[in-house]
Amino acid sequence: MLAQQLANGLVLGAIYGLSALGFTLVFGAARIVNFAYGEILMLGAFFTVALTSALGLDFFLALPIAMAGAAALSVAMFYVALRPVMRGSHTSLQAELQIILVTLGLLYLLREAAVMIWGTAPRQLDLGVPGIVEIGDVIMTNSRLVVLAIMAALVVGLYWLLYRTRIGKALRAIAQNRDGALAIGLNPDRIIAFVFAVSGAMACAAGSLLGSLYAVEPAMGGPPLLKSFVIVIFGGLGSVPGAIIGGLAIGLIETMAGAYLSFAFKDVYTFLVLIAVLVVRPAGLFGRASP
Repeated sequence: MLAQQLANGLVLGAIYGLSALGFTLVFGAARIVNFAYGEILMLGAFFTVALTSALGLDFFLALPIAMAGAAALSVAMFYVALRPVMRGSHTSLQAELQIILVTLGLLYLLREAAVMIWGTAPRQLDLGVPGIVEIGDVIMTNSRLVVLAIMAALVVGLYWLLYRTRIGKALRAIAQNRDGALAIGLNPDRIIAFVFAVSGAMACAAGSLLGSLYAVEPAMGGPPLLKSFVIVIFGGLGSVPGAIIGGLAIGLIETMAGAYLSFAFKDVYTFLVLIAVLVVRPAGLFGRASP
């Protein structure tokens, strides 16, 4: 039973880590806590559902198209709603408060838009890979193995993007020293818009994979948003490795606590572990303490 629970926690943690990646990228590059992130995740899942059900596309063809749609929506959200606020504020505190209010407003706007378009009934999202695999005492459905494979592929792709491309180097430069990046001629708005695009694509993938295991509905964005927030604090604000390790850790903690203690209090155990980590390392597992 232990091996089975570890496998289940690994799958759940992979989705959590994927959702936290997009959240931490935006914070790392723009220092924005995007409360509308969960709704982008939800809309991305609905995009995938629409492409598979209405157009009859295969999931593996529909997912990248939906990811592109979620990326475009995130970029539009940045240019239309967030950039004017970031430019118009005269103090950092004023900017932070206004951005929080704007993202909270976008949260409710996007959720209500989803309800108007798709209704409140849960939708099913089929990966189209039936069957199970037995490895010793562990039984895994093929769909869960696909979730792990997609997560691994996206993490490898993101690593290559961040550390092997010019745009990735520019992104890391903006995150580390915005003034220095400006001095060498980088355009922060374009780079942050690119970060929003990547964040939206990651959110769509996480939402679609989560929907394939459970259901797609307008209220599904809330729990992943909270988990992403916990994970990026747990792993270290702005840290990509921290988001991955933190997501896997939170998934395993929830699954093991639910199986052996009480599923009703799984979130309590998550926050207890988070508090314990922050007592020892206030900056998170992979975060850097401020000087």
